[in-house]
Amino acid sequence: MSTDADFNQSEAVVEKKAGPSKKVKRNLVPMGIGAVVVLLVAFFFITRFFTTIPAGHVGVGTLFGKVQTSIYTEGIHIINPLVKITLFDARQKTHKESMGVPSSDQLITRFDLSIQYRLIKEQAPVMLKETGTPREVIEVHMMPLLRSQMREIGKSVPRAENFYEQAVQQRIQEELLSGLSSLAKKGIKIEKLLIREVTLPSIITDAVMRKKEAAQAAEKAKEELKKFKVDQERKEAQAEAEKRAELIQANKKKEVMLIGANAQLEAARIEAKAILVRAEAEAEAKRKIIDAITLEGYLKLESMNVLKELQEGNHLIILDPNTTSPLPFLNLDKIRK
Repeated sequence: MSTDADFNQSEAVVEKKAGPSKKVKRNLVPMGIGAVVVLLVAFFFITRFFTTIPAGHVGVGTLFGKVQTSIYTEGIHIINPLVKITLFDARQKTHKESMGVPSSDQLITRFDLSIQYRLIKEQAPVMLKETGTPREVIEVHMMPLLRSQMREIGKSVPRAENFYEQAVQQRIQEELLSGLSSLAKKGIKIEKLLIREVTLPSIITDAVMRKKEAAQAAEKAKEELKKFKVDQERKEAQAEAEKRAELIQANKKKEVMLIGANAQLEAARIEAKAILVRAEAEAEAKRKIIDAITLEGYLKLESMNVLKELQEGNHLIILDPNTTSPLPFLNLDKIRK
């Protein structure tokens, strides 16, 4: 029991010692929160006295609905906290517009345009007062005038396909720039106008496509005809070359045959001449023999030579008893058959 009492007594002593420090801490928390709130409120009110205008912009102040005539340029400015600042971007901008433009033939051609412009800084208060924000200025003044000018110019173009001509597009750009220059009075300065794309009506594009396909088909036919002519010329040249080669070969063969025939003819002539020479020699020899032994003696001599040759074969010889000359004879082999 004494131990529990001592323990409780010690706890009471500790709580007594720690009591003041806890109270201090509890008082510091609300004070810190209050200080932060005061700083935030002070910072908020202080920043309301300052405004920053970004580069390339101007600011127009409005106090209780009244537009101030002066502008705030780039940088930091001390202002009335109750003034509302409207920023105007005075840098160069590009607006892209797509619209249908009718020509005199009542066909609609689509134009894609790019308009480079900038807002005039000094006229920012007038723009805000008379029109509104920068976007409202563009939509109220520039876009309706651009569409109106394009339609008026389109009426002067006879046919829709003329929009594709360089001279017509150049004229459209020049007339649009001239017509939109009046926007300077409204605080918009037009610097450049570009035609990005021109899309003709489908009826024209289809006709152009058919014409293009027909031209391509005609060109293809020309190429095929040209190729056919080249092939024919090549075949004709090849046939002519083959004909010339055959003619040359035939001429060579003819020359060879002619040379061979001439050679044979010459050989025959030589042979005939040799035979003639031999015949003349034999005739001359016979004449000399006849002169020497008389005709009858020559006949007897020839008969003996014939009989000598007939002895080697199997022949039937019929002799005339009144003469020594042999008569025509028959071959015994043919007689037996």
